[in-house]
Amino acid sequence: MQLASNRVLFVTARVLEIIVAAIFLAAVILKALDPVSFAEQIAEYGIFPDLASLAAWTLIIIESLLAAALIVNFLPRIVPLLTIALLLFFIGITAYGMSIGLGENCGCFGNLVHRGPEQVIIEDTIMIIALVFSVVVLWHHRLERRGVRMATVIGTGAAVAALTAFSPYVPADDYITQLHPGASFTTWPVDGLYGKNLTTGRHLVFLFTVDAEDIGSQVEQMNTLAQAAGDVSTVGLIIDGTEHLTSLMFEYAAAFPIGAVEPRFARPLYRTLPRVFILDNGTVTHTWSELPRKSDVVEAITSLPQHQDTP
Repeated sequence: MQLASNRVLFVTARVLEIIVAAIFLAAVILKALDPVSFAEQIAEYGIFPDLASLAAWTLIIIESLLAAALIVNFLPRIVPLLTIALLLFFIGITAYGMSIGLGENCGCFGNLVHRGPEQVIIEDTIMIIALVFSVVVLWHHRLERRGVRMATVIGTGAAVAALTAFSPYVPADDYITQLHPGASFTTWPVDGLYGKNLTTGRHLVFLFTVDAEDIGSQVEQMNTLAQAAGDVSTVGLIIDGTEHLTSLMFEYAAAFPIGAVEPRFARPLYRTLPRVFILDNGTVTHTWSELPRKSDVVEAITSLPQHQDTP
């Protein structure tokens, strides 16, 4: 007797496959929109770090193909088994990461979602169990219109590849990073800002790196924006460590106080640098993924509620 002939078992198996596929697709989209960060997370494992970018692209495409195939039920004997093999690989890599002290972020969902390794292993194990059930139920299920299903899978892979390639031009920073309107700054530790409390009052904040090729020009533009901010406090945050703070103040003549955010806390806040944002009593109200125009800064500050005091 074919288990797939039982309507309840068949529907349950297909629903489980689609749920797993949806999880894969969500992870794929988040990683495709920030492939550089995903490659950096892969490189942290120290396994052929020079191939991290290639590995990132390869995993993104493979996951998208498997997700699409699960959704349309293409190759029901092969695809679930390949997905199980990939999940076992992820569990092995996660366990290896734990052994070398990489326990903060698996990179599964880019920089938006952070999960501990134990949670990752449990979730991957649950997906494996769901797929094993689906394989058993659907093993003898025959399909028609394989050509349409194959075209859907290939089309999905091509679309994800295009999204990955053009991701720098997609304005998605507020959706795939932890720096977005409504976010709280209290979870981002800052060093070197003596006498400045970013959780109270209003602040125009520049997040940048001293390694930028045009760092001098950037600081000059930041000084101009600081003047445009008027009574709103202006602060710079670098991702490079406190040892660079003095050079920024004297060599580049930064006209605003500068602190440093540890790279492991700063990396989830951006895809590219500089990023600029406004804090109102510790809450992000506006963000920019590049240095904004003076008029944009003035307009954003003017739009803030007037009943709160500025520092």
